[in-house]
Amino acid sequence: MATNVSYASNDAILESLILHSLPDFGEHGDGILNANFLTAMLKEKGCYEEVEGGLEFWYGISKAESSNFKTQGKNDDMTADAQDPSARLRFAPKIMTGAVVLNELDQAMNRGRAAVKQFAMTLREQAESTIKNFFESLFWAGTPGTNDPESVPSLISATPTTGSIGGLSRVGNAYLQNYANTDAITSIGAQAGIAALEKTRILTTNGQSTPDLICMSDLRFAALVGYLSTLMRWKPNDKMAQLRITTIQMGDATIGYSSTRNLGTPNDISDSYVYLINSKNMKVKRLVTPEKDGWSKEFERIGTKLNKAVFYRWFFNLVTNCPRAHAIMTSVTG
Repeated sequence: MATNVSYASNDAILESLILHSLPDFGEHGDGILNANFLTAMLKEKGCYEEVEGGLEFWYGISKAESSNFKTQGKNDDMTADAQDPSARLRFAPKIMTGAVVLNELDQAMNRGRAAVKQFAMTLREQAESTIKNFFESLFWAGTPGTNDPESVPSLISATPTTGSIGGLSRVGNAYLQNYANTDAITSIGAQAGIAALEKTRILTTNGQSTPDLICMSDLRFAALVGYLSTLMRWKPNDKMAQLRITTIQMGDATIGYSSTRNLGTPNDISDSYVYLINSKNMKVKRLVTPEKDGWSKEFERIGTKLNKAVFYRWFFNLVTNCPRAHAIMTSVTG
């Protein structure tokens, strides 16, 4: 029967141990998506889509109502004008990469029953925590870089009448402008704060379509939890509770917070901002290339160095097909 002693004499087994213990984010990205409130809720609501091929992720968006509908007299001519009903939002796929590196000297020094496992698990834990934190941080960048995916702040703007989205200018185009509530909300953790949340939701509602995900900073979320706890009215979303993600279920809306906590300089939600997202109109899209995305299958030599690495690749973006379905509150305190 094989024992841990075999690790001491076979370097390939160390590589195999690392490969098989790397964070398994699943064929459909379950682990990476389920690591934070925003993407876990989008996936739960079916707002995660895998796309095979294509130069970009694109959406047709209705930009005007038809001019052919009217009331008229019985002898008037009906209107039958050609229509140009939609514009197209375009989002380029972005790439998240990473690597776990194994140096041959480290490999030689970490032989033995305990050392080899400890070393492998340390590399695994570092990779897992980094990927999850980095993935969430990307979605809260105030101004995404050239190689970064769209973020919630770039799709739901605090100044919605300026700038551009999906390659189109927001200026003068109401169909590309989210709602912005600039009222001063001095205490989110109070009756007035909840009323302000509901007011913003109502003003963004179109028929039966309404924002159902509310994202805020951890400080504002804690204030809301404190207030609801005193009323014995704090109910979590059951599906998120199974993923150990703390939420508040308020009617048909789920409230959560950004949980980026790492040793770098992660992006996070501004304490004064609250984002209201209509999940029907926001998606995580992933470009599927089975041969290359996710973890590579074996360690690869890096040039002439003593380093070998297993690489991680994920092609994706955060997209919306209706900016005006979302909202932001820009002056929230308390």
